[in-house]
Amino acid sequence: MGVVQGPAQQTRPSLLLRDIQVHRGRQTVLKGLSLTIATGAITVIVGPSGVGKSTLMGVLNGLIRPVAGEVSVAGLGPLSDPGVLREHRRRTATVFQEHALIDRLTALDNVLLGMADRRHPLSPLPWPADLQRRAAQALLEVGLLHRVNARADTLSGGERQRVGIARALVRNPSLLLGDEPFSAVDPALTRRLGDEFKSLVSGAGITVVLVLHQIDIARRLADRIVGLADGRVAFDGPPETFDTAAQSRVFPRHELQHDSPASQSTS
Repeated sequence: MGVVQGPAQQTRPSLLLRDIQVHRGRQTVLKGLSLTIATGAITVIVGPSGVGKSTLMGVLNGLIRPVAGEVSVAGLGPLSDPGVLREHRRRTATVFQEHALIDRLTALDNVLLGMADRRHPLSPLPWPADLQRRAAQALLEVGLLHRVNARADTLSGGERQRVGIARALVRNPSLLLGDEPFSAVDPALTRRLGDEFKSLVSGAGITVVLVLHQIDIARRLADRIVGLADGRVAFDGPPETFDTAAQSRVFPRHELQHDSPASQSTS
């Protein structure tokens, strides 16, 4: 299957993946995948279930090591170098699908955990004032400063997702990853959270890679869409070119018929 590509984008690469191959047991999940992640852009990964989207995210953050191929980080080098991997992980933050908050902690304390690598994990001392200010500022940026002292188990689904975003942003990451970050909230709230998220990361110049299953949200948020099929890149281009024909190369016919967001017209 050839790769459908939109118009060429003159952007600086942040990550470069060359001929990546990943196995899961006896199955080959990623099959010689090559991809460039553009600096300061929002790249959205789409594709049917089991095609390797989450595996690709694991490769991008260094948690999964390919059996073949190479991942290089601009300005650092290949992730196969332990020093490069360590620095890359320090510069990377993740927004989780199920928020991954600790219910008994406040919104502020959950955001502070995004900077847990900045102090000794067993320290009995309060968080330093400068880190508390950074966490409060992150909550302000997602519109939740008024809930700073609320326990996580009292927050709504949308509020919990905002805390998760604030916890990622407080790290001042160069790379922000999200594997279905909006799937736990309803569609109307997803659109609003997505718009707020795009405004925040675009203003900060962060390189973002998201896995999304809602094609309409992907097209709304993305600067670029990458469609995976059979462990390879089947589409790579701007969202306005991810039309019905391009979608049919990524999604099996039955998914296009039964997944209404994926079957929407681009006209």
